[in-house]
Amino acid sequence: MSEDGRTRAERYDLFDIHLKQDELAVKLGGGIPRGSTVLIEGAEGSGRSALCQRILYGILSNGHSGTFVSTELTLRDFIDQMYSLEYRIGDSLMSGDLQYFPVYPLIGQSRARSDFLDKLMSSPQLYSKDILFIDSLTTLTKDSLTEASCIKLMGFLKKQMKLNKTIIMTADEGCRAIDPLRQAADIYLSIKMRASGQEMIRTVHTIRYQRAKRRVDDVMRIRIEPGIGLVIEITEVSG
Repeated sequence: MSEDGRTRAERYDLFDIHLKQDELAVKLGGGIPRGSTVLIEGAEGSGRSALCQRILYGILSNGHSGTFVSTELTLRDFIDQMYSLEYRIGDSLMSGDLQYFPVYPLIGQSRARSDFLDKLMSSPQLYSKDILFIDSLTTLTKDSLTEASCIKLMGFLKKQMKLNKTIIMTADEGCRAIDPLRQAADIYLSIKMRASGQEMIRTVHTIRYQRAKRRVDDVMRIRIEPGIGLVIEITEVSG
């Protein structure tokens, strides 16, 4: 074992996402398997984007590279958001380890989205880094996403997986068109929200986690704190 308890094989098979300030990597079996598809599902405001941003900062902090496609934030807004969570990505942007592609803030909400799915599959630059983040798939492809097109997308993504690329996507809870993705994703996380008094409780449920090197928690309770980032509640009992 190495000093941090991970074997060389584990480091090779996983994209490391460890950060000192939280235990997300431990809760998720040590990291994100290379050559995998990850689906993070949740309602609007559930924290799915923040979870993606935490994973992104983790992979950048551990020497990996990433491309982030956002349907919500301009580059300036994205940088402000990341720094508000103490996820300092300036050096990664300058070095090219992080590519960021904003969608709607630049082209306008009114533009048709019927061709975005095809663009996802015909833009090599999106897959030039270790991990591609798509936040969110259902927003990006709203006009063209059907079960048939989702199956086609999965076939394309599997080819990328054979090249050791990992794709992490967020999606709206309850979208029926992505059922094939729910069934085929190597990692499927679902974020649930419930009110408790004046507080909103957010829990991440692990529906599926293939090729884990260590134990993966079934449930973890999270919150997002400005100036801190993702916080995992120690009061949550894992399954």
